[in-house]
Amino acid sequence: MKKIRICDLDQLTDPGSRTFSLPQDDTAVEGFVVYKDGHVSAFVNSCPHTGAPLNWCPHQFLDVEAEFIQCSLHGAIFRAKDGFCLRGPCVGESLKSLPVALEEGVIWVSFD
Repeated sequence: MKKIRICDLDQLTDPGSRTFSLPQDDTAVEGFVVYKDGHVSAFVNSCPHTGAPLNWCPHQFLDVEAEFIQCSLHGAIFRAKDGFCLRGPCVGESLKSLPVALEEGVIWVSFD
């Protein structure tokens, strides 16, 4: 398993989010981290409904209240902690999570 440095924790607000790319063979997988209520989560940037990217604009994954992750395409709402869909066409499904670690103030994501 490989590990990639995403950013320093103090580069994110709480709540906040950031996009990153994971190098994979000849392509890259887009992902994002969410920092909310002192908890860091990481997910693949792909809606389970259509496969479309979730973000509204660069690094913007949270709804206007900064409470939930929201799909920019059809408005599905996901919990920030675990990516579980609470409302929308993919209710009951989850975002694909990625192993994330916070080490000495740095956010790291692991991948194959």
